[in-house]
Amino acid sequence: NKMAAWEYVYEDASDLVARIPVIAAFIYNLKYRDDKQIDIDPKLDMGANFAHMIGQSEQYKDVALLFFILHSDH
Repeated sequence: NKMAAWEYVYEDASDLVARIPVIAAFIYNLKYRDDKQIDIDPKLDMGANFAHMIGQSEQYKDVALLFFILHSDH
């Protein structure tokens, strides 16, 4: 049914978008931190978790969250 086919694509697309910060942090660590990967901290929000995964300071956590909020409408 063509009317319901989009539901699976939407679910897959949402899953991929949710994984973008993890993939970006993996690539950053691979290139700039000699592949020293840091696990996700489920207690942190998206911006703080991204900053945590790339090994940035506490101040960068607020900047990363602001960056994600400003660019979420694109």
